[in-house]
Amino acid sequence: MRITDHATWDWGFPVKYLLVQEDEDGVEELWGRCAGVEGLFVDPVPPPREVLTLHGCRPDGLLSEVLVEPDVSLRGLGDLCVEVWHDEKPVQWWTLVDAVVVAHQPHSADPARYDIVLGAGVRSEESFFELPAVPRFELFGGTTIAAASAGRCSAVNGLFKARVDPDPVPMQLIGCEPAEPLLAALRRPRRWERDWASLLVLDCHGAVMASRSVGLAVTGARPSVLGGTLVGITLTDGGDERPSLAARPIWAEWCQGPPAEPNLWAPHDSQGRAAWLDLTTRAWRVPAPRPDRSGGEYHLDG
Repeated sequence: MRITDHATWDWGFPVKYLLVQEDEDGVEELWGRCAGVEGLFVDPVPPPREVLTLHGCRPDGLLSEVLVEPDVSLRGLGDLCVEVWHDEKPVQWWTLVDAVVVAHQPHSADPARYDIVLGAGVRSEESFFELPAVPRFELFGGTTIAAASAGRCSAVNGLFKARVDPDPVPMQLIGCEPAEPLLAALRRPRRWERDWASLLVLDCHGAVMASRSVGLAVTGARPSVLGGTLVGITLTDGGDERPSLAARPIWAEWCQGPPAEPNLWAPHDSQGRAAWLDLTTRAWRVPAPRPDRSGGEYHLDG
């Protein structure tokens, strides 16, 4: 499928989004094109707060620093990553969201270790295997890019229990011109409840600036507020890859096309820079402004 074949239409407003799906051979098929999307930018719903205990913990880094403060409960740890290890490799990853030390005391079997009570939201990131018979727990604090050791412990009470997934956040396709596959899905919505497609976000020049996965389960369809034969479609699940509300101005900058000069990202805060970096790594369909070059000297600014 060529993007340029579908980036324009006869309506008095531009195409801004394409809904496409890959078949088993990796060939993309157009499902529809849209004038707008409501619900593309969504702040994630934080997980509910829970109480967990790190048993037999040897704190390190930030966690060690926090424990020596007079009132540890006044200082948060940020997000704490818990890696569950089996022998020489990690097999599960968990995030303790916005973790706070509630209390701590020396471990009964080893006064050099601590039992640390935390308040945090709990999010499971990835699990390759079942819990090992004798797991080891490694703790890390900071961002994914610059995570630093926060210690290790022998057990994390309260980590392994059933949790209810939050309800999916819907997304509305506004001014949508459905192609035949989407029309078929509207006629038989139950058939596509478990299927996913890619929502391609076009910049002001009709090039793809980003791609996000969305569920094809349809909550409802109706005549579009933009009139004509266009329709408005509500997708039950807009996916969990959506950018945050803070990323909206970054996307507005990129809508004009890839940056033509260096350091335009520099004035943004850390969240804005992360959104900028996300676009640079996801805009894989955008042609480079000039050919790649090899050899010679390259100076890295910073």
